[in-house]
Amino acid sequence: MTVDMTFEDAFGFGAALPVTELGASWQAEQLERVCEGRRQIAKIEAAEIRMLGELLLEAEGSAGEDAIDAGDPAEVTRRHDLKVRSLATELAASLRVSIQTAEQRLAEAWTLVNELRDTLAALEAGDISRAHAHEIVIETAHLGVERREAEKVLLPWAARLGVAAFRKRSKQLLEMLETESLKKRHERAFAGRRIDLAPARDGMAHLDVYLELSDAARIKAGLENAAHEAREAGDSRTAAQLEADFAVELLLDGQITIGDCRRDGVETPAAPVKNRAAITVDVLVPASTLAGKDDEPGIIPGLGAIDPARARELVALAPSLRRILTDPITSAILDFDRTTYRVPAELKRVLKLRDQHCRAPACGVPAARTEIDHTTGYARGGPTALRELAHLCGNHHHLKHEAGWSLRQYLDGVLEWRAPSGRSYRTYPELTVPARRVAPWSLPDTGEPGLSV
Repeated sequence: MTVDMTFEDAFGFGAALPVTELGASWQAEQLERVCEGRRQIAKIEAAEIRMLGELLLEAEGSAGEDAIDAGDPAEVTRRHDLKVRSLATELAASLRVSIQTAEQRLAEAWTLVNELRDTLAALEAGDISRAHAHEIVIETAHLGVERREAEKVLLPWAARLGVAAFRKRSKQLLEMLETESLKKRHERAFAGRRIDLAPARDGMAHLDVYLELSDAARIKAGLENAAHEAREAGDSRTAAQLEADFAVELLLDGQITIGDCRRDGVETPAAPVKNRAAITVDVLVPASTLAGKDDEPGIIPGLGAIDPARARELVALAPSLRRILTDPITSAILDFDRTTYRVPAELKRVLKLRDQHCRAPACGVPAARTEIDHTTGYARGGPTALRELAHLCGNHHHLKHEAGWSLRQYLDGVLEWRAPSGRSYRTYPELTVPARRVAPWSLPDTGEPGLSV
């Protein structure tokens, strides 16, 4: 039996609603108030950025006036730097932050006020957060006159994705729009390879290795597989601990030893990481690149693009690589309609590449720790096909089926979640594979990135 309770009875205002509707309506109202609060915060942050821009402009103008009589260009530069440094010092003291942080805020404010005006306007309107604006500033810093055009491509995604997801997406989009070949950019970046050491607390440290992407992927895969082998053989250390310990062995001794493990009475010998376990790396390679007829980059899903020549080298390592050739015209991923519930192995691989993690809003659980879910229940006629499947972690699988959420999937992998409150949220697949390098800054604005109803 439904018990009627009025808003007036419960909170002193409103019209009569059933208890269940009352709860959903109240939740939706509260969430909207939270979102409105965030929009107001974004507006205030935009106002702060404008004020910082004005302070910097005034400081530079004052420096220019002081330098009129200087005559010497070096003296003009010195007085300008002095004025800006003075402003940064007082800003740091006022906000109780470091001078470096104050200088970064001033520089970012100048960029947003003078170059990325649409980003600042979106922040002012509450369409994006300050963190999104920061990512746009950082990701477009290397661009010159194309910066405003890149901003137009990135902003629609900033308004739809969380910060971490937007950071990954922006790298994909800018890679597609680069005018200079990846080969040339990679040669410059490769010259900067290095190892950095940073001390941490409790006698620990961080060792950061900046190296070629395909090498990094193979090393990581080899360590993961060696750790799995060791745990299967009875090692009690966690996978993360084993990877770290094996990395130390690898760097100091050049090989990995898996404890005192014995198989069939034979002790497992030490060996290089590439021989210890099969290294499996997914690489998407356009067929034209593989044939040497094109310079389209290969892509390691979830990590990024690699130089075409390096992609061909990796494909040559067939025993340790899963090769996925993409059509040079459409880059299409084939569908696999099935009449059975079981998801075939080849479709699982395609789904893992597309999703890479749980597809619930804001969830980043890796695909390896999720289940493949039929968007439309198999019992209700949902086919075992790419357009009807997605990775969901255990928590969000139960949330979908038991907590009143509904889910709809579009043909290209965009998921639309509808909460019990009535609010809707969309999540987008991770994999973006350009058919071929597009003309700079010419991606169409469809209003809904990736949406195809």
